[in-house]
Amino acid sequence: MDWQKILNTLKKFFLGIWEILKYYVPLIIQKIWDILKIVGAFLGRTFSKFIKWLKKYIRQVIKHTKKGDYSLLIYTALALVAIILIIVLLVSAIGGGKKKKKSTTEASTEEITTEDPAIAQHNQLVTEAKTIYQNNQSLLIMVSNTSPLDASYTFEHHTLNCGKDIDKRSLENLRSMLQACNDAGNEYNIISAYRDRTAQQTLFDNEVSRIVAAEGISQEEATQKAYNSVQPAGCSEHETGLAIDLSSLNTTTLDQYVADDATNQWLMNNSYIYGFILRYPADKIAITGIDFEPWHFRYVGVEAATFMYNNNLCLEEFYGLINEQ
Repeated sequence: MDWQKILNTLKKFFLGIWEILKYYVPLIIQKIWDILKIVGAFLGRTFSKFIKWLKKYIRQVIKHTKKGDYSLLIYTALALVAIILIIVLLVSAIGGGKKKKKSTTEASTEEITTEDPAIAQHNQLVTEAKTIYQNNQSLLIMVSNTSPLDASYTFEHHTLNCGKDIDKRSLENLRSMLQACNDAGNEYNIISAYRDRTAQQTLFDNEVSRIVAAEGISQEEATQKAYNSVQPAGCSEHETGLAIDLSSLNTTTLDQYVADDATNQWLMNNSYIYGFILRYPADKIAITGIDFEPWHFRYVGVEAATFMYNNNLCLEEFYGLINEQ
């Protein structure tokens, strides 16, 4: 490669550029200067004319004032005030617009930056839960050993073919659920439904006695332990007529192994469609305070049951949402 030839070519190129710049740069500068002189002359003439007009106008104001005619002076003052107001308004509008735009942008940025999806989702759950509760308060009554049922509580009874009573409001959905359970190839048995206070207290007392005899512990200790599976009078959902114990036709003992039965599997997976919830799930024992009961279903209405099933909520957790401020 001939480096000398390349250097000579580059030298000629830059010399050519220099010649062009030497010729045109002074011409451009001269043109800019000529334009500035023309603009300056125009502004000078305009300013000079304005000064002459202003002096003439002031003389007219003074002349009218000396003659006792203050109208021109008043008009002039009003015109000056109007001009000042217009300027102030324009400045405020421009400044306010910028400030508002900035504030809006900052607020939007802050909202986008600080909004937590988990919090937003939780707030949505709270809103939905409160709406559902407002629409179904009587069906969503809480009954437990910490929320006893009022002694005056009543409902419209309906006696089933098996001789057991339920709240009539649950009848149509219960029939539909049991028919669907049969259609799925399962045979069910209604073990328990409504119980009055006397029957409920008898069940509780019997459970306490059984624990004392089986474990040899005190009456007080047995009573506390009985709360995990049976409730005393006034504290059982069965007294509302909204709770029903269901299992397969051949079930002889109600224990956690009932969950393995095909009938109870179907009920646990489908009862919400008909407005029933599995009241005491295995993963909610610490919240409900009741042992897992795969046979105990509670009617709360289709809307509430679907909401709780889809969000994996027990009734206590549902109440937690509606009690949030």
